[in-house]
Amino acid sequence: MKFSIPLIAVSSVLLFSACGSAGSPSVDAQQQVAKAVVGPSPLATTGKCSPAQLTTRNSGQLNVAYSRPVAPYLIERSPAAPVGFDVAVVNAIANGLGIESTNVLWNKVAIKQLTAPTRQDLDLSVGRIDVKSSTEGVVLTLPYFKETQVLLARPDSSLAKVRKTSELIGAKLGVVKGTSSDEYVQNILGLPSTAYVSNNVLKTAMRDYYVNGMIVPIADVAKTIETFTGALVVVGQFPAAKSAVTYALAMPIADPLIACVNNVLVELGKSGKLANLQANWFTSGVNRTISAKE
Repeated sequence: MKFSIPLIAVSSVLLFSACGSAGSPSVDAQQQVAKAVVGPSPLATTGKCSPAQLTTRNSGQLNVAYSRPVAPYLIERSPAAPVGFDVAVVNAIANGLGIESTNVLWNKVAIKQLTAPTRQDLDLSVGRIDVKSSTEGVVLTLPYFKETQVLLARPDSSLAKVRKTSELIGAKLGVVKGTSSDEYVQNILGLPSTAYVSNNVLKTAMRDYYVNGMIVPIADVAKTIETFTGALVVVGQFPAAKSAVTYALAMPIADPLIACVNNVLVELGKSGKLANLQANWFTSGVNRTISAKE
């Protein structure tokens, strides 16, 4: 049986913070921003999704399974207190359900248990669960993440002011061979590029001016900036491809809680809070999207 994938789309547009170039904020700083983004006000407070009516396993708590801690999605300070983008999203969902983040209980499980419907002690699972996956007895929520491609350039480069794809004609663009960025430039943007065997080689080419712009997946932006010799700015992101990697949360198929979780995800998308969390945990840079046609 395949996962049931709702058709309502959650906005995947990232709002880049206006701090310019260089480096991602520390984990502690990111947590403070995330708290400010989410805010204390619950999004779902009436009807079957009111705190008193929620069908969570334990009243007033949300039991969450996770596995495969990989930054920036999930950073495991301790099994009971991870941080990262996935954690921030779950905390935002809990807040929208009227549950305090301190009452989100994290349970590290084996990868095969991440989408196991037999775990009756858990409310949902998070952890880069692809919407194309399938598991008997499990249903997916609305997506909370869709991979986008990001353009990086030097602060003094003409590429730093690019606002649309047509302005990249003639630019020397670098990508890592065989990655989603390589495919995106070829199939979506239709622009020539130079493909390198690894991110390290690409950064060297950028450093030595063989290319004047790099296109990398959103999840690789912070690490690329941190390990680059010199200064880089996030010029902006391109719209996600229809075939882009997309993640959702997993829940038991008969659990009525999924409707409430989906309601909160819709509100997080509409309000821009989900986008702010993405920007906080994946990158820092200018607040704009580079237009492109698929």
